[in-house]
Amino acid sequence: MPEEAAEELKQQEADGNAIKTAIEDCYKVYIGRVSMLKLATDASLETTFGELTGKFSPQVILVNHEKRLGIDTTCANLAIKYNMIYISAYQIIKQHIEGNSEWGKKLLATKREKEILLTTQVRDEFNEAEYSPVHFEQQVVMDLLKETIASKRSN
Repeated sequence: MPEEAAEELKQQEADGNAIKTAIEDCYKVYIGRVSMLKLATDASLETTFGELTGKFSPQVILVNHEKRLGIDTTCANLAIKYNMIYISAYQIIKQHIEGNSEWGKKLLATKREKEILLTTQVRDEFNEAEYSPVHFEQQVVMDLLKETIASKRSN
């Protein structure tokens, strides 16, 4: 490489570092509200993509609750606000059973009736008690939820 080109590269690197420092300084006032990601650009495209996907993939909220709490809407709104995935276990179970999917068949094969004691007189308008995860084999429910999370992350 000619000496002129090497000097020009050094100058561009110095200019780039100065710009980077100026940008970092601007965002220091937003500590706790802004995150700066540093990526190694010498890695393969696949590695870089994997790292970026990991940083920006939504987190998952999985909630099992008493019906009287009416938490589905609140969780869904929080998930939207914070770029998360909210999964209601009973809704996933209900969807698969009513849709007669392979998962629905697996769930029904393990279904056992279990009494659910409610502490309040709440109307069960969505049949949450019927599709509650407590009625099904825990491992089947967990496998279904893992697959659901994986499919939502890939979308």
